[in-house]
Amino acid sequence: MKQIAMLMAAGALAVALPATAATTVLHIDSHLSKAAKAWLDGGKAVTAPSATGIVVPVTAGTHVLKVTTATGVTYQTTLTLKPTTLMQWKGRGYWCVNLLETSLEIYSKDECEEDVTDGG
Repeated sequence: MKQIAMLMAAGALAVALPATAATTVLHIDSHLSKAAKAWLDGGKAVTAPSATGIVVPVTAGTHVLKVTTATGVTYQTTLTLKPTTLMQWKGRGYWCVNLLETSLEIYSKDECEEDVTDGG
């Protein structure tokens, strides 16, 4: 009887606890011939190598991505990351962009899925 009560209490506690939110990231892809530097919201720079991607933790909302290419071109874009455009894969949520020489391409959910799942 005591074990049943303990199991019921543990079950009630599990129902009461919120599910852990999936980690969400910005997948920065680059088809540039050389690596570029990227800064999300003025944070630490990351290197986006050619033909592969890098992920940066991010939440839904409005963010600024600044990019400097290997040829010295600098640009920035305001990203509006919406939960409805989040691509889910392997317990992680992804928004995706592709760096170009003078601008960036924001991937659709389907393009993001293709890009992320092809890489891993």
